This record gives sequence, structure tokens and C-alpha cells, in this order.
Amino acid sequence: MTFGLGRWTMGAAAVGTLAWGTVAADERWDLVLEGGRIVDGTGAPWHVADVAVSKGRIQKIGNLAGDEAKERLDIAGMVVAPGFIDMMGQTATPFLSEPGSALNLLTQGITTINAGEGQSAAPLSEEAGRRRGWTTMAEYFQLLESAGLPINVAQTIGHTQVRELVLGDGDRKPNAEELERMRIHVREAMEAGATGVSTALIYPPAVYAGRDEIAALAAVAGEYGGRYYTHMRNEGDQLLEAIEEALAIGGQAGAPVHIFHLKAAGKANWAKMEQALARINAARAAGQEVTADVYPYVNNGLGIRALIHPRHYSEGSAAFLGRLDDPALRATIRMEMEEDRSWENWFLHTGGDWGKLVLGTIEDSRYAEHSGTALAAIAEARGEDPWDAFFELVRLDAPCMPETMTESNKIQLMREDLVSFCTDFGPAGDGRTASHPRGYGAFPRIFARYVRDLGALSLERAVAKAAAAGANGVMAFDRGRIAEGLAADIVVFDAEKISDRSTFGKPAELSVGVEHVVVNGELVLRGGKQTERLPGRVLRGPGHRDERVSWAVSTGELDPRMRSFDETVQGFLEEHRIPGAALAVVDEGRLVYARGYGYADVGKRELVRPESLFRIASISKPLTAAAALRLVEGGKLSLEDRAADHLTLDAGLSDAAAFDPRLREVTIRQLLQHRAGWDRDVSFDPMFQSRRFAEAQGVDSPADIPAVIRAMAGQTLDFEPGERYAYSNYGYCLLGRIIEKVAGKGYEEAVRELVLAPLGMKETRLGKTLREAAAPGEVRYYDPGRGKSVYAADDGELAPNAYGTWHLEAMDAHGGWLSSALDLARFAAAMSDPEGCPILSKESMAEMFSRPEGHQEEGRYYSLGWFNRDTAGGSNHWHTGSLPGTATLLVLRPDGKAWVILFNARVSSTSKHVASGIDPLLHRAADAVVSWPAQNLFE
Repeated sequence: MTFGLGRWTMGAAAVGTLAWGTVAADERWDLVLEGGRIVDGTGAPWHVADVAVSKGRIQKIGNLAGDEAKERLDIAGMVVAPGFIDMMGQTATPFLSEPGSALNLLTQGITTINAGEGQSAAPLSEEAGRRRGWTTMAEYFQLLESAGLPINVAQTIGHTQVRELVLGDGDRKPNAEELERMRIHVREAMEAGATGVSTALIYPPAVYAGRDEIAALAAVAGEYGGRYYTHMRNEGDQLLEAIEEALAIGGQAGAPVHIFHLKAAGKANWAKMEQALARINAARAAGQEVTADVYPYVNNGLGIRALIHPRHYSEGSAAFLGRLDDPALRATIRMEMEEDRSWENWFLHTGGDWGKLVLGTIEDSRYAEHSGTALAAIAEARGEDPWDAFFELVRLDAPCMPETMTESNKIQLMREDLVSFCTDFGPAGDGRTASHPRGYGAFPRIFARYVRDLGALSLERAVAKAAAAGANGVMAFDRGRIAEGLAADIVVFDAEKISDRSTFGKPAELSVGVEHVVVNGELVLRGGKQTERLPGRVLRGPGHRDERVSWAVSTGELDPRMRSFDETVQGFLEEHRIPGAALAVVDEGRLVYARGYGYADVGKRELVRPESLFRIASISKPLTAAAALRLVEGGKLSLEDRAADHLTLDAGLSDAAAFDPRLREVTIRQLLQHRAGWDRDVSFDPMFQSRRFAEAQGVDSPADIPAVIRAMAGQTLDFEPGERYAYSNYGYCLLGRIIEKVAGKGYEEAVRELVLAPLGMKETRLGKTLREAAAPGEVRYYDPGRGKSVYAADDGELAPNAYGTWHLEAMDAHGGWLSSALDLARFAAAMSDPEGCPILSKESMAEMFSRPEGHQEEGRYYSLGWFNRDTAGGSNHWHTGSLPGTATLLVLRPDGKAWVILFNARVSSTSKHVASGIDPLLHRAADAVVSWPAQNLFE
């Protein structure tokens, strides 16, 4: 059965209304900030007032002493400012695994980063995507929001990223077909929500790109209202020419221009700053939108390889490094660095002074102790010629910080209206180590040194640049100011205490003085300490459309009588930023509702349909239990049979003494009820030990089912069989083998014959681990985490949690099935009807749901493949399922109502199992239905 494409009837306007998040005047505020000095981001003088926050928005400003609030913070004397925008935050990828890596940003008051400088997290090649878990920008954004963000992220698509993906890292121009492929990548990113195209034109291979190539990509961004962000081709001898090129590219592309970390590098060029600003302001006066950012240091930061003429990298970095020991090559490089001004020569920008080339954090043991030291001092300490030390540090790709700028230029730039601020670093996590102190101290240094100590600009102007100017620069127009109705991104700091502590020698020292940070209405920094809240959002650019979000698209017919289900699921997808879901609802054995929501594949924009296949994880257990009971009914099996009557449990065990004899007493009933003696909370879950078991047995990983059983033959039980309940995947693994033995055929074939075929479940099948082995119609799974691959061929490399860190093929009977909401609705309909179940008798159904003997827990228990809860009207029966990228729920109610919901994500920023999270909401949705449909969609 195929269901047509439908739409959420609330429409785009209603989506916007919900997102605005206004509250009624008589509600309690979520948070009130009391008595702070409000610097609102407009440049207006500060004033004292309270600020009320609810539903992620600034709701009220004034005297709120009498208003009710869930939480109040007395911040008298402190500055209340809009959250700061880091205009060059490099990357958000560390947040996928380390939300705490925002601490270096939060202690600076940063609530949003603009990520990407030539390089960007997407797009990726298929091979890289296999390792990372995404290839497109849309998928990357999905994973960021699934993981949860401590701050907001705006993202550019990197020209270098696209160029390397299409052309590699060599010196050549794209042909027409290649350029179009590059433009397609940019288009995907812009529609996903990128803010524009970014370049880093001093670094290979971007340095090889011509103006027309860059403009062709920036033009795609311009089509969507996006921008051209650039680390210009030159920041020294050809500074003015580089500005002209940037302006020309923006004009040709029809896109506003933003210049990253504007500077005049090299003493010979310091006087050019007046001309540079004059040219930019002239462009603005003529109607071209041009802005820039700065960081508050006179030392810039780059990779030491950038000191070498880019022509040497024309065949790629690896080829160049392979020739680096050639004395003739070294002599040429030295000559160029000492004399040639035809390129961005950072050595000459320091005046050819090794004492002004400070090295960042160096991990190599020979140089590690010299991190934060000038190269001249390093060479002297090691008794080396500075040039020899330089070439060794080039081989190590060490970070360096040449002193090339002047303080007077820095102050002049900070006073310019068009200038905002940046760290040029971003989050410190995922193996990223700070080398330049700006990564931990840029914004506090502005307020400590340039506002408080030097008086170079006022507090109000500094806040306007740190917040409002930056918000405009990433087109986050609902942020950057303290005003009613705007997003509640707020920083509270002590203007007398705020200071940077990071230095070249100790770049990872946290700043002080920032007390509280609020992101989208939630405290993410309280008293200088990061909380566990993850309310950040991807701030999508103008190419993104509200009508494309997952909670605004759906398939299947919308029945107004079932609107409560529809609104519940779509509201839940919005709250938790879930990519996709499928729902089917049954009433008295009839399928009355079936809908798909969001995306089966975010990157391809393939919609979820009611017939889409999902990994159903532990909902596999009720299928296994039903198959076992059918064999019992057929007289081929008894619930009181011992597993050892059908399986040789100590097969392959070399040490007989290691076998726990209690295993021979485990019964089929105990396996079905999770009372057989294994407790994963006491020992471990053997079904997730693929690599460990394979290595122990000297076989290739991942361990298959026989290898798992051999490994478990030598494990001691965690408790006496029958003594208590403890959830055990392994018990169901053994049940699968018993079904095979008794039925005389493979487990999948047996279950198909015993359960699936009689119920008309034609699409349900066992799944595969790897993405390339996905079944036709199977959704893509989204989980932000990564771990070591279990596949021997991958040699322990990292793989996405949903594809390769465990072995689905070994999980058949307890978690290996794929199914659709429609197929599982057929199963739910059968299991809801004890009198007319097509596959089990009334007596078997009663046995399936009966309470185990000796069960002590009041009101709730696990029977034969089902969780159960006693209610006033009878018993609810249900099962959940959970794997990385998968969360599922199957519910049978005593009033004849049943439903199944399947998600292609397991976690969100506030939930570790989204299917469990939606469970009470679906009961409320069912109770809200006034008139249930009479049709049977099964027919």
C-alpha cells in the first residue's frame, strides 16, 4: 500500500507562530535577571532593569519585582548584554562528541559561532562520510542538533572543502563540468542553511583558485541571499589589491562581503590601513554591503607551512614534504622567504626576525617544552640553526603566531562601525588544542584591555560590535540585542573583573568575569560553570525554507479526527529536532491511521512513508516470543523445556571447569521473561562485544552468533535462574537458535513462516549493519556519536555509531529486524485480539501476557516478550526498541487501541530515548480523539 504525499495543515505561518514562543501575561517566567546594567547592543547608554525570559525569548524588560518566576538571579551591578557572536569560530564538529568543549567560548560570553574558513565540515566524499556519518551539510546539521549544542552555530560552506572534493589539492582550474559540481555542493549547503561561501586564499589549494571560480561559487550563495566570507588572498604587501578582489568577487556574485580578521601585516604595510578602510567605506557608501572582523592581538596565527611559497605545494603537501630534505630546495625556500614579496610572505612581515615568530602548541617530544616560545629562542636552546629548526617544524606542521601587526591599527579597526569580533578558533575539543591565546581570551581581552584599561572604545560600542554587528553578519536578525520578543541569548559579566588569562605560553587558560550565559532562554553557564543544558541551535541562513523542516512535511492521508496524533508527533519532532518518524494507529483490529513524518534520508530529502523500513531494535523480541509460542502450540516446544535440551551450551569450550552448571537448568520460559541469570548491569551485554569475542577466539571481527555463544559458554551467570528479572539480549539470542533447531530451518525463515506470513507482514526482514547493505526502502539512521568499528578490515578506525560499531547480523532474535509502521500495525492488531488472533490461541495469548510467578514489583512486569503495566481498565502491553540511530515503540492498550511509532534517531539534546519520551504524549493524543475513524486501511 502506498500513501500519497500530505502536508501539515497548520502551514508555514503557524510554524512561525509556534517558534516565536510568546507567553500569556499571567504565566510564570522561566528566568528573571534582576537589577543588571543593561547594555542592549544598540550602542545606547546602559540602564538598570530586570529582564524576564520564557520559552527561549526575552519576554519583558522593566521592574519585575512582583512577577512570578521559576528562577531569579540577583545580578545587581553586573552588565547584562546580548550574547556575543564569534564571527570566525572555525568548526562546530567538537560538539558532536564533547558538548563541554564550549567552555572556552562560554567563559568569553560567546553564544554563537560562525563556523568555516575555507574548510568546512561538509560536504564530504562517500568514503569520508562512511567514517564520519554524513556527506552533506543537511546531514551534518541534523547530527549537530541530535547531539545537542551548548551554543548556536552558523555555518559557511568552504570553498577549499568543495575544491578539494572535486579537484583534489593540486594547482589546476576546474573545467565546466567540475565547476558545476562545485556549484551543486554549494547549492545543497545553502538550501540546508549555510550562511554563505567562505575562502582561505593564502592556503593551498585555495591559493590556486582564480577570481571567476570563486565568484561562480559565491554567486550561488548570493542567489539565496547568502554572503561571501573571505580570508583574503593577501593581508600585507598586496592588502589593497586583495580588498579590491574581495569587493569584485562580491559584486560579480551579487553577495555581501565579509572580511575575516582584517589586518595590515608587516611594518611596511601598517600605513595602508587608512587606505584599506577608506576603500571599504567607499564601497559601502556606493551601496555594496561590506563588513569585517578583528581579534584583539598583534600576533596573527597560522600553520607554519604558510611561510613557504604556495607554488611548492602545487602537487600536494605529501609530495612537497617528500622533497623537504633536498638542500637545493631548502636553499630556494630560504631565498624566497628572505627576498620575495610577490606572495604573502609572513617571514618578511616579521621583519625577517625569528624572535617574532612565536610557536604554538607542539606535540612532538623534541619541541613540546618550547610551545609558546619564539623560534629564535627554540633554536638557541637546542643548539640548532634557526633555519634547520624551521624546516623540522614545517615537517611537524606546527602552528605559529608571527608578530606582524600594530596596536594603533588594531584600535582603529575596533572603532569602525563595520567591524565585529572573532576568536579565529572556536570550541576547544575533539583533539583541537589552543595555540593562540585568542581561542580562550579574545572577547574578554576587548573589554579588559581596550574598553576598561585603554578606554579605546566605550562599553556600549564594544557590546554593539560583539553582539549586534556579529548577529547581522550571520543574518541572525532575532539576536544580538536585548529587546522584548528577541531570542534570549544573554551574557552577564562583571565589567571590573572581566579579563583574559590565556598567554602564548599557556593559551588554554580560561577567562574570568563572565558569570552567567543564557542561550535560547536556558542557563548554559551559571556562576562561571558550564551546565549540562544543550539548548543551542543551528542558525540556518536565508536559503533554508521553513516548509522543508522535518516537522512540516508528511506523507499519508491526514484525517482531521486524528489531528491530536498528528500534532503530537510533529510537535515532538520540532522540539527534539528529529529527522523522521512513522506512525500507525489501530482501533479494534482496524488500521485507522498511518502517516510518515520528516525525512527518511535528510541529505536526499527522501520523505518517510508509512511503509518505510526501520530497524525496530528490541521490538524484535515480541516477534521472537510469538514464534516460540507457535512452536509450543504445535507441540514442538515447551515453555518448561531447558535450553540445554535443544542446544549444546558448552560447545567449543576448552576448559570444562569454566562452564557454569546452572546454565543447564535455564528454561525457555526464563529466557522469554529475562529471568535466566544474565544481568548486563552486573557483567556486560554480550551482544555488543563483537570485537572482544572475536579477538579472544582468534577469528575475524565481528563475532558471529556461534562465536558469541562460544564466548558466553565460559561466563558465570550473574544470578540464579528464575530468581529475578534482568533484561538480557543474550537470552533472546539463544531463543533464536532454539527456534532454528526446533523448526528445522533458519531463524528468519522460521519467523516468517510462523508469524509474518500469516499476518501479511510482507516487508519485515532481518537487517544489515552497514549503510551500503541497506534494504530497499530502508531509512537512514542519524546518531551523532562515533566509536571503533567492529570490522577487522577497518582496523579499529572510527565509524558512525549507527553503522559499524556493533554487529546487527548477530542480533537477529533480540534486535535485528527491519519493519515498517504498517507491518507492525498488522502485528499489533493481531496481538490486541485474544479472541481472534490469527496465529495464537486465546490460551497462548493469556500465557504471553501473564505475570511471572514470584514477581514482586507492583503494577509492572515483563512477561513473554512484553512489558506490562496494570491500569484501571486492564493491562497495557508494550515494547520499546533502541539502537544508535533508532528508537521504536509498540503499544497495546486494553481499550482496543494500539500504535507503533518508529524514529530514525535515538537521542536529542534532552532525551536519551525519544520513543520513550513520546510515550505519554501518544496516550494523551489517543484520549483526545473524540470520534475514531470507522475505515480499515488494511483493506
